[in-house]
Amino acid sequence: MDMRDKPDMQDADLALKLYDLRRETEMRKARAMIGEVVAGGSWKDVEKILDYEHPRNAHLRQVTGYWEMVASFVLRGIFHPAVYLDTCSEALFTLVCFKPHMEQIRARWPNFMMRTDEIARDIPALRERVEHLDAMMTKWREETASRKPARKSKKKGKTKAKRAKR
Repeated sequence: MDMRDKPDMQDADLALKLYDLRRETEMRKARAMIGEVVAGGSWKDVEKILDYEHPRNAHLRQVTGYWEMVASFVLRGIFHPAVYLDTCSEALFTLVCFKPHMEQIRARWPNFMMRTDEIARDIPALRERVEHLDAMMTKWREETASRKPARKSKKKGKTKAKRAKR
């Protein structure tokens, strides 16, 4: 990876164009899906959207394909990693969201988020951000899990809420 020492106006221009693309309606839905389904989601939740027939699969492919394209720009020296970090760290958040399921995903899709993973591993500032995001996500998952009430067994008959409505 051949990298320039300093970002230039081309990096700034590309960052603004990439930002503009993220504002497109379907892309906003695709990006929101990461937080709604993947962040903190179980393997069962994630596995469902891997199915090409699932209604959210197109959004999955759209958002991960977008971030992979941007990571490719970084890998090839087209986009400076410092500007990427400043403007596209959502890609790193997306990577961290999938991290608990990456082994299972890559068993089906071997190249899934490989470019984003590569730059996050090979560029120290990106690696640090991923480590920070990963620690935050782990803490959030633990806190969320501790707040979830224990599942009650389903009993036959009417529930208290149904009886109260009568």
